Amino acid sequence: MRVDMADPVAPLGHERALNADVLALVADSVICTDEVGRILVFNPAAEQAFGYSASEVMGKGVEMLLPLNQRTEHVRHVRDFGKGNGANSHLMGHSREVRGRRKNGDEFPAEAMVSRQTIDGMVILTVVHRDITERKELEELREAVARERDHRLNNLLAVVSSLVSITASNAVSVAEFRDSLVGRLRALSATQSAMRFGKQSTASLSELFLTELEQYRSSSGTNIVIDGPPVSVGGTAAQLLTLVLHELATNSAKYGALRDGNGRVNLKVDYIGNDADQLLIEWQETGGPPVQPPERKGFGTALIKQLVGKALRADVDIEYRPDGLICRMTLPKGILAI
Repeated sequence: MRVDMADPVAPLGHERALNADVLALVADSVICTDEVGRILVFNPAAEQAFGYSASEVMGKGVEMLLPLNQRTEHVRHVRDFGKGNGANSHLMGHSREVRGRRKNGDEFPAEAMVSRQTIDGMVILTVVHRDITERKELEELREAVARERDHRLNNLLAVVSSLVSITASNAVSVAEFRDSLVGRLRALSATQSAMRFGKQSTASLSELFLTELEQYRSSSGTNIVIDGPPVSVGGTAAQLLTLVLHELATNSAKYGALRDGNGRVNLKVDYIGNDADQLLIEWQETGGPPVQPPERKGFGTALIKQLVGKALRADVDIEYRPDGLICRMTLPKGILAI
């Protein structure tokens, strides 16, 4: 159709169509209202964000796009702003969070800029509204990761502090203290590696045990047998259980079944109890030199009794049988997640 430029109505219609096309290209919601908040313009992005068609909202109060508990206050703000009180434009949400409400009732976080213009004597309020749900979720995820990282670091420092304290109290020489502490810190390091240095929240208990015991396995692998269902443990539980295994393996390599090629260690893991609400970890040695109870209470016993017994609420039973040491630990299933 040819547009006659002499006709004042035709250019106006053409300009309105052009403006509508431009609004359709804008990625943010654009909502125009009169000075009391009745909706005059509702672009396609607003339709998509709020779930209403433009025809459903035209002439209605803009507060219909807000959570119920914010509507009364918003109406007052809109009327004050529409009367010319304050700046011609301002950012909404600098003092409180801006939220939108979709047609289906879902609420979402947003940021918005509102401006005021007077056209042909009529006050027009324009709001540019942006859904920031994805950004908020990312921010919350980052905060959660930071909190979890701090939590794990604090737990690790607490374990290391306990290691130093208990090792020092049981060592009879500086050399013994140094060697024992280095070995235990290496065990902790192996646990951190298995958990990808904090990138994983849980680890496989069997993988942790295999990592710690690998250095003691024979070429055939038959001297160490691990049996039981898959079990996942959290960071603190993984650290403490790895330390226990380190002590048992070190003691066995010095005095027990892992001292030569004739002994054998059976490591059994199983859920027990009426509701399978407890985890049994049993270390049993056979085929090694005759076992004698220790003359003094060593670090291994202290660690199992003090750290694991308290932190993991474990019932611990250690038997120094002549044919091989047995250590049984029974833990509440729920404590494994820590």
